[in-house]
Amino acid sequence: MLKRLFSLDTASQKRVFGLDVLRAAAILIVVDAHANNALGSYHQGGLLHQFLPDGVELFFVLSGFLIGGILIRIYEQEGRMDGPVLMNFWVRRWFRTLPNYYLVLGGIIGINLIQAFLTGQHHSLPAKWTLASYFVFLQNFAWYVPDFFPETWSLAIEEWSYLFIPLILLLWHRLRPAHWSQQRVVLAVILTVIVGTNLLRLVLALQQPISAGELGFRGIVITRLDAIAYGVLAAYVKQYYPAFWRSPMAQKNAFWLGLVMTVITAFTASILILAFYVDSGVYPAYVFYKRTFYFLVIGLSMMLLIPRMDAWRSATGWIPRAITHVSLISYSLYLLNLTPVMGLLINRIPTTSLTVGYGKVVLFWIVSLGLSTLLHKYYELPMTSLRDRMSKREPHLTETANVH
Repeated sequence: MLKRLFSLDTASQKRVFGLDVLRAAAILIVVDAHANNALGSYHQGGLLHQFLPDGVELFFVLSGFLIGGILIRIYEQEGRMDGPVLMNFWVRRWFRTLPNYYLVLGGIIGINLIQAFLTGQHHSLPAKWTLASYFVFLQNFAWYVPDFFPETWSLAIEEWSYLFIPLILLLWHRLRPAHWSQQRVVLAVILTVIVGTNLLRLVLALQQPISAGELGFRGIVITRLDAIAYGVLAAYVKQYYPAFWRSPMAQKNAFWLGLVMTVITAFTASILILAFYVDSGVYPAYVFYKRTFYFLVIGLSMMLLIPRMDAWRSATGWIPRAITHVSLISYSLYLLNLTPVMGLLINRIPTTSLTVGYGKVVLFWIVSLGLSTLLHKYYELPMTSLRDRMSKREPHLTETANVH
């Protein structure tokens, strides 16, 4: 009975296993970082974590590759970019992300209000206008996300990216010179987002003294619109240079270069090495780098991983099935693990010893994975399936438009 309740169909779906590996790795890195909260003061950090990539950044690039690829194929297939095409694209994206988000957001608000009613204490929710901003993804538009449901900073960046990038594509399509191909328009859009966002960060960074720190650019929408664009750049290469994309030598070289760059970037930005920067006098340069070019480097390094992983089409066995399962529930797991599970449940248990802390970590993983599977299977999937009744089907991942 439990197997039927929690099992997912991981075999019959048309999926790319290598991309499932990346998605599963990204969410496991994120959840593992959150799991350490259960240890409380007993958490001492670990050397391995200093070399792990930023799971959220990997999510950004992978999402940009998949959704950006859909947008490019739509543009090539339709031969135009206008209101109906944009609305169809947005409706399909919103059916994928909004139902889960609003359910979890509403649940957190409801639990806080019920707890306040039962205890007679004031609720811990933010002010009503701040709370309202979460419903339109303005919680971190030009400022850092509040303490309430803070993990949604990355979802807000994605939502605004998938609003702005198609609009920029529409603008470039209408303003393009007559001799421009659609390929050139797509490249112009990608460069507009990447160059524009990097210039914005550079200008903002130069306006603040180094003593102000990294300025929280990582989690602010307007300073991270390029996060998705590196994945879109990968989709661009796949669409317009298929022979190069499928080249085993190019895939191998890009993968190992990307892996080395990702590990080095992770380590050089870790807490472990900060003391060296201070002692050697390069800390100001490090802060400036983290405000500006760090995001370009990490985005490009993770983009280089995509071609090789996209070529890994399938795998068999229980381990690949487990990886695919985690990949399938990754969005639900992202929404549930920190505030709902860790904040509202696990951390209500006092961490009186290291043994209790590790027990909380195990419980955190079990509850997070279990609830995420149920949410995905019985709510996320049915809501996502509604979009096929309310919008036009988009080109499949294996469909390729003719490029002239």
